[in-house]
Amino acid sequence: MRPEVQRWFAEQAYSPERYARFRTALEEAVGCRIEFRVCEAPIFVAHPFREQLERAAREITLQCATAHYRALSEAAIPGPYRVPNEPDRPLFAVVDFAVVEEAPGKWGLRLVELQGFPSLFGYQYFYARLAREIYMLGEQWSYTFSGLSDQQYWDILRRAILAEYAPEEVVLLDYRPEQQKTRPDFTALERQLGIDAVDICSLRKEGRRLLRRRKGRWIPVRRIFNRVIVDELEEHRVQLPFCWTEELEVEWAGHPNWYFRMSKFALPYLRHSTVPRAYRLSEVEELPPGEVRRFVLKPLFSFAGKGIVLEPTEEDLRAIPPQRRHLYVLQERITYAPCVYTPAGMNAVELRVMLVWLPEWEEPLPVMSLARTGRAAMMGVRYNDMPWAGSSGCLFG
Repeated sequence: MRPEVQRWFAEQAYSPERYARFRTALEEAVGCRIEFRVCEAPIFVAHPFREQLERAAREITLQCATAHYRALSEAAIPGPYRVPNEPDRPLFAVVDFAVVEEAPGKWGLRLVELQGFPSLFGYQYFYARLAREIYMLGEQWSYTFSGLSDQQYWDILRRAILAEYAPEEVVLLDYRPEQQKTRPDFTALERQLGIDAVDICSLRKEGRRLLRRRKGRWIPVRRIFNRVIVDELEEHRVQLPFCWTEELEVEWAGHPNWYFRMSKFALPYLRHSTVPRAYRLSEVEELPPGEVRRFVLKPLFSFAGKGIVLEPTEEDLRAIPPQRRHLYVLQERITYAPCVYTPAGMNAVELRVMLVWLPEWEEPLPVMSLARTGRAAMMGVRYNDMPWAGSSGCLFG
């Protein structure tokens, strides 16, 4: 971490006028209004720490693709959502780390969450590129992982999302995509790759094929870039035009089963220096008095921090009925470091590593970052709607 650079940025590179120009340029680049809070500052990260992020994310993702873990995680996939033809690895993965202070001035990483699911590949590219440009920071600051050029980055995403298909044969699938806060990512990908964001409820099923309406006619969907959050479908009791368990003539990018496999379900089974202790609640008989307060209670498949209890009590645990205890984990509480200087106070930060794992590759490749920073108890954007906080990205140098 580079707090001295964060201070320099806040005191010399930043101005309200530049921030306004940055916000305007970002909305113009992604092609829509941004409804969440955009942080004034990018997060400046030294190259050795960038390499540490890449290595840890890659090693954790590899653990989730072992035969041993895949056998364990069979229990993570609910029967009604088990999709056929699952690959033996996630096509997309994201790994979220809290930045902690392991010793005075020595920064370390602690795993917060992980997903076998895509993230904001389009939006984050434009955030970091335009932050470097508008604030005139210079090309010594890079914004991709793995030393990728802009061309290499988009070539990898094109191969992962489109494969060999034409853009009109591929859809970015979500529930009511025009209403999602992630819409700036959808419109950015539409501009870069030519794919449309399509509402899952608007599909039509004919035999084993899925079709979508485009320019007044129904055309087959060959490949789905899956952004559907099952929790949201259940919350709104959505009736779909197909069943997840059906054998359909469509390819998934990435496969829906990995949303369940590579999730908080994995936390108790990972063995890595960055991973805090974690237990499945169904396997915890009794904790010593007061011990529960050292943990955070998390639902397995909640999204954007929903349902997390930061300071659970024994009563909170007892209130969860036995038949639902397998849907929760206890994770050792992480102490975030106040490592990001801002004029409003020192911020904590979570850094997300976004990875792609193409079928022909032996290992996943870190490609892009996402950062969430603020002064609230949780790092999600919804909890940090305050100046010098919110959604950010990394610049490495």
